[in-house]
Amino acid sequence: MKKNMLAVLILVVCIVNLTLVGYTVFTVVPNAQRTDELITKIMQIIDLELESPLPKDINNTYNIEDVEKYSLDEITTNLHTGSDGKAHFAKISASLTINKTHEDYERLNPSVDKMKPDIQSIIISNFQKYTNDDLNDVELQQSIKEKILQDIQSLFNSRFIVDCTVTYLIS
Repeated sequence: MKKNMLAVLILVVCIVNLTLVGYTVFTVVPNAQRTDELITKIMQIIDLELESPLPKDINNTYNIEDVEKYSLDEITTNLHTGSDGKAHFAKISASLTINKTHEDYERLNPSVDKMKPDIQSIIISNFQKYTNDDLNDVELQQSIKEKILQDIQSLFNSRFIVDCTVTYLIS
């Protein structure tokens, strides 16, 4: 008699389990999928709002014949004090790559020379944040270069400056 009672109890538990699985499959999973779709749509909207307000070049490509280099004067600036407690300096050489076929070239190229002090200030402010040890990191070097280019493009409110070459010597 006890074996039959145990078998009935196992059968009842299996039926309850099957009912809960069915409920989960037909009610909870579709709701989770709709929630996932909603979150995906919200993330797409947020990504659209985070794009830069600067006008984009159509393909952001250019031919090597269509660029000119603009060299800046050498800049010497002090760096943030590192773990050794000593003052370090960076001697920075920089140049800008300007796309001559960009629609803003004719209008903005004459102002590059006038804005040279502001461009140098952008470079200095991006370097002074770091110590000499920090500047040995390759990823940080690329990040600084991209930040300088982004700041210069924001200064001119255009993307006719397509690249920034920065080299430095630390002492």
